[in-house]
Amino acid sequence: MRRLLPVLVPLALIPVVATGCGSDTRNGGDLSGKPFTNELGKRAVTVELVDNTFEPAYTKVTKGTTVTFVNSGRNRHDVISVGDAFKSSGLLQAGARVKVTFTHTGDFQLSCSLHGTRTSGMTGGIRVVA
Repeated sequence: MRRLLPVLVPLALIPVVATGCGSDTRNGGDLSGKPFTNELGKRAVTVELVDNTFEPAYTKVTKGTTVTFVNSGRNRHDVISVGDAFKSSGLLQAGARVKVTFTHTGDFQLSCSLHGTRTSGMTGGIRVVA
């Protein structure tokens, strides 16, 4: 048992580290390990929808930040949120924009229903921290 203790103790800590990363599955899923663009402290942030990608794909903002989703591409897009941030931006033609104010902390997975699913294709996310 003493030989296993150095192995078991670090393994027991893994769930604590994972749950401490800011993910909240009630709000739309786990975005742990994603490369976030840090936009903390800004009241307004823009995420562009550029033919089949969110740019930046993953953005970290402060609670209360308004994110403007702008269709900068040629194709129509929508922004679907998993969880309770918002349900859908509606169809956005080229040049159209929609603003969403994030009032809850957590991770919010995003996708475009025209160019992907919740797990593949045109996906992204917003991490909201206090």
